[in-house]
Amino acid sequence: MGKRKLLEGIRVIEYANFVAGPISGRVLADWGAEVIKIEPAFGDMTRAVGMQWNFPTGEDECPLFEMENSGKKGIVVDTGTPEGVEIIYKLLESADIFLTNTREKALVKSGLDYESVHKRLPHVIYAHLLGYGEKGPAKDNPAFDYTAYFARGGVAASLMEKDTSPCNSAAALGDHYAGMNLTAGILAALYNKGQTGEGEKVTVSLFHTAVFGLGLYVNAAQYGYNMPITRKNPPNPLNTTYKCSDGNWLQLAFFQYDKWFPGFCDIVIERPDLKDSKYSTMKSVVNYIEEFVDMMEVEFAKRPINEWCERLQKAGIPFEKLQTPVDIANDMQCWDNDFLIKIKYRNGNERTMFTNPVQFPKREREEYKLSPLLGEHTVEVLKEAGYSDDELNKLRENKVIN
Repeated sequence: MGKRKLLEGIRVIEYANFVAGPISGRVLADWGAEVIKIEPAFGDMTRAVGMQWNFPTGEDECPLFEMENSGKKGIVVDTGTPEGVEIIYKLLESADIFLTNTREKALVKSGLDYESVHKRLPHVIYAHLLGYGEKGPAKDNPAFDYTAYFARGGVAASLMEKDTSPCNSAAALGDHYAGMNLTAGILAALYNKGQTGEGEKVTVSLFHTAVFGLGLYVNAAQYGYNMPITRKNPPNPLNTTYKCSDGNWLQLAFFQYDKWFPGFCDIVIERPDLKDSKYSTMKSVVNYIEEFVDMMEVEFAKRPINEWCERLQKAGIPFEKLQTPVDIANDMQCWDNDFLIKIKYRNGNERTMFTNPVQFPKREREEYKLSPLLGEHTVEVLKEAGYSDDELNKLRENKVIN
């Protein structure tokens, strides 16, 4: 290829577990950073809990761990010992970024909090993925995206159909958004470090990520527009979902209502009689939303989804089928754009994996590198840091490393 990797020469020490922190490390590794992941002897949580989603959890095929940790080096260090903490500091001497989602109390206890790290190594960017932020009564609460993002962040309640039960939270959705936000902050801090030589503290929280994502509705609530809503009473009657005769659902995005309505009547539903009705302008139709939705439910139930798609395409109206993850895995738009790729696990099984959503089209896609086995690079990394064989043997005897 002959091209320098985007983050070539950048070193990241990742002291993070589960999803939200590690996905940021994966993205940085995708772009060429050397990411060294530190795990306890029992491993990252994602090595064991994938069975909840039918994933295998063996050493040679562990998809939940894989998707958050590809491209990294892995070492095992007991950070509950002074020797283990000192190993991290030794690695940070030649690093640019310390990435963690460990709770603040644990970081302070081990001496890996921002103040301690910055005092010893002011060049290091300290990137901390939090649950609820650095301040306030919830700052030390344990957090997952189920709780901090979906529940307290308003996402689950906003997505539910009004007066029904909450939606099923899609695990890792908020984690991935928060991790990408943290990556953006890290890159800004890297730019500043290039100018000043100083490392910044960067924080992102799951809760704030949800508030940011729901910003339209948080602001709209000040004006009396409250979530959740029912699909039968959307902002306008053609900005909602409709069920087709074959049981599939269709999403419309009818944002230029007055402009598109004549074509919708003529080409899509073949109801020219509605073109000059009380439903034909946004100003008027907002007074008859549920009435018109009821009418359109009857119309859309007359034909299968593919026929509606052809008609909407012809009329130039934005729409999409509601797809499931199974549908996505077979969507050629994903494969044509490398949104999905095939990877081969150590046991020879070939599976589908999603890719980094930020693409650089003028560069060749880097070869996929599997996530590390537990402690796979411990000796290699510590020898590079200057530890002798005798020192490594002593650390191993004391169970500080694997």
